[in-house]
Amino acid sequence: MLLTIDVGNSNTVLIIYDEDTVVFEKRLITLKKDFGSYYKDNLTGLKHAIDAIIISCVVPVVLDVITEACLDAFSIEPSILSGESIQGLEIFLDNPLEIGADFIATSIGASTKYDAPLIVADIGSATKLTLTETGRRFMGGVILPGLGTSVRSLTEFIPHLPEVGLQVPEKVVGDSTIGAIQAGIMYGLIAQIEGIAERMERERGIKCVKILTGGYARLIKDYLPDFIYDDTLLNDGLHTIYKERLLKK
Repeated sequence: MLLTIDVGNSNTVLIIYDEDTVVFEKRLITLKKDFGSYYKDNLTGLKHAIDAIIISCVVPVVLDVITEACLDAFSIEPSILSGESIQGLEIFLDNPLEIGADFIATSIGASTKYDAPLIVADIGSATKLTLTETGRRFMGGVILPGLGTSVRSLTEFIPHLPEVGLQVPEKVVGDSTIGAIQAGIMYGLIAQIEGIAERMERERGIKCVKILTGGYARLIKDYLPDFIYDDTLLNDGLHTIYKERLLKK
């Protein structure tokens, strides 16, 4: 069985695959300090016979800790995804080695499951839109402040504003302060995703399959009908990378 670990800035997602079948899923808060035995305890608690582990991590301070936890829990040295370790993906960046592991995994996951060209909107601690063309050619993308960051920056800069929940209000035109803030944050994000995806297509002169993923994607998926919601895309990409042996030895 393959354990895939997606370490994001807010959450860490564990998915176990038995061949091509998902047999276990778990979402953890990503601790960035005072780890204690947190990661080891969560891994040791898994009751599956793990044969291999692959990790995508965008939080460098956590990588060594979770690698050690894998060794302690399973006596397995995990494979680490990075711009240096990946093969089978053409990366059209000024410096291909600086690509984030999450970009690699979602690009390969999308290329495996859908017909390119593809736009992936990954809605997490940051909002990221990336473009992958035919032949697993990663062309680049856009990084925006995430939902949580946007709300915190607004209320911290203007402290007298009320706190608001992250939910899409019924009306775009808010008739209260909270309604107006919610409309601005949520419909603003929806409009950004739609608008940037449209500009990407226009700039490249192509029509793309559009996919929505990431921890916050569930909040807005019903408002983006042109996007396919795929909440396991990153881990599915890790599964493909391991299955197709796309990591350099």
